[in-house]
Amino acid sequence: MKSSFFSASTPLAMWLTRLPRWLGPSFQGEREWLFFSFLAILGIGYAAFALVAMGLGFGDGVVVNGLGIVAILVLGGLRLARCRLNPLISALQVVTLTQAFCITWQTGGIYSATISWLALAPLPALLLDSHRARLAGMALGWLLILGLYGYALLGGEMDLQILPQNLIHWHLMIALVIFGMQLALLQRVSMARQQRLQGMQQHRRKLRQIHKQLQQTQQQKDLFVASVSHELRTPMNAIMGLADLIHHDKGLSPDVRSKIEDIQTSGEHLLTIINDLLDHAQMEAGRLHVVKEAFQLHDTLKIGFQLLKRRAETKPLSYSLRIDQDVPPWILGDSHRLTQVLVNLLGNALKFTAQGEIELHCALQTGDNSAAPSLRLSVRDTGIGIPTELQHRVFQSFSQVDSSIASRFGGNGLGLSITRGLVEAMGGVIGFESQVGVGSTFHVTLPCTVCLPPENTRTVEEEANCEKALRILIADDNPMNRQIASLQLRRHFPQAQITGVDNGLKAFEAVRDGERFDVVLMDLLMPEMDGQSATRKIRNDLPEPQRSTPVIALTANADKQEWARCIEAGMNECMLKPFNRLLLVKRVLSYVV
Repeated sequence: MKSSFFSASTPLAMWLTRLPRWLGPSFQGEREWLFFSFLAILGIGYAAFALVAMGLGFGDGVVVNGLGIVAILVLGGLRLARCRLNPLISALQVVTLTQAFCITWQTGGIYSATISWLALAPLPALLLDSHRARLAGMALGWLLILGLYGYALLGGEMDLQILPQNLIHWHLMIALVIFGMQLALLQRVSMARQQRLQGMQQHRRKLRQIHKQLQQTQQQKDLFVASVSHELRTPMNAIMGLADLIHHDKGLSPDVRSKIEDIQTSGEHLLTIINDLLDHAQMEAGRLHVVKEAFQLHDTLKIGFQLLKRRAETKPLSYSLRIDQDVPPWILGDSHRLTQVLVNLLGNALKFTAQGEIELHCALQTGDNSAAPSLRLSVRDTGIGIPTELQHRVFQSFSQVDSSIASRFGGNGLGLSITRGLVEAMGGVIGFESQVGVGSTFHVTLPCTVCLPPENTRTVEEEANCEKALRILIADDNPMNRQIASLQLRRHFPQAQITGVDNGLKAFEAVRDGERFDVVLMDLLMPEMDGQSATRKIRNDLPEPQRSTPVIALTANADKQEWARCIEAGMNECMLKPFNRLLLVKRVLSYVV
């Protein structure tokens, strides 16, 4: 890896910057800088050795060091001529070893004080690319030292061309050369560390920038999801609501009723896709909304079962619900999310079961005395089954066990992935057993906290009609939504007095100036004053009993934080559009004294 490894303030770096432009790329890199550093240090050292040798009358020393200077100049010139670096490093190693060995031999061999210079001479080998070549270069220097040692042991004689007391100058020169090479290596290590730190800082800056971009992307995605939720759920509320009202008209001809049922089936399918996509986005963002409140478990099971009964009746199969006698009627949890789980599992069973049987079974599981009871829901079908080798793909997002599933049965591959996310968000686990040609059984285990029913609650059967003259306020800027909610409520509350307004300010004034309402159905996005502001104004500005008027938010926004802001503003709860008629009636009745 090439990098600018020398400081711009050093003389060598300044000299290199003055070289011709075509030479610039050849001087980028750590090895390049160290090579020229070694050449400069050795050239200065050899020149000092030659001067000392000349002063002592040591002619061979002058020649050896002079030849070393010539060799260094040649190597430097070859590199400037753009010769390959590795051969020049090898040649530099040979030059340093040869010069050091000759000086050591001439000044006493193994007994010479210059033996330390011979030990340092292989240092240029560290600049080679190959690890084997570096080891070979280091070994060569030590082999020369061992050769001198063996020669001395065998009685070999040395010709001392310079007296030992005169080698004090050599000691100083050798120490200075070694010190210079140490400085070069130290600078190399320091610069490498600095480069690593700079690289880490740049990496951190990039990570911070990426993190910021991801946050902005997530915010944009959240806004998009909220916008899509509102824009899709609002017309779906009208489609599903009107279809439901028309379907229950006793004067319809069978042909028209059949077409209305087709509209409802298609609407439910489209709503399932919308819910899956939006819930998947919420789960990815870690903002899936799950509440824990008292709800009627038996009613919830029946509602989830009934939602797909019409689709089941179009096939030659047995579609049944079985609730064990020991299953408690009231528990703490999220009725809406449980209904969604049931619809997904039952819908999946209906998709892959052409005939036979589909059963929803609810049982209470009790362990030892220390274990809390749990709720076990099972959806068993006699459908096509899932091959063992493909069962690991069942709960993957946008994945189906077979590439032909989408074309044969439809679906987006999100239903079971969403179901697992919902079950885990409610503190439960989901699993399944399946056999090809026999069918599948999906089972869900959820915590079961038994509770007492809230006051003034009624069962689904009791909600068929209520003759009490309720006073209900509907605040929604969409006249279609007001009409649908009013028609759905009048179907169950024929004596109800229903008032409609198109913004939050009028809702506040209606609560302030009129008789006390039993419940207010409040949309969130309205002109002049939104639903949260209107609710906050009711809670803060009005006296009792108007201040405590129950407010149910009817919103097309599935965002968890938006719901939390509704509760913070003083709303009693939120219902997501398009809402189920029976659920709406049930929630209204829960606030009627």
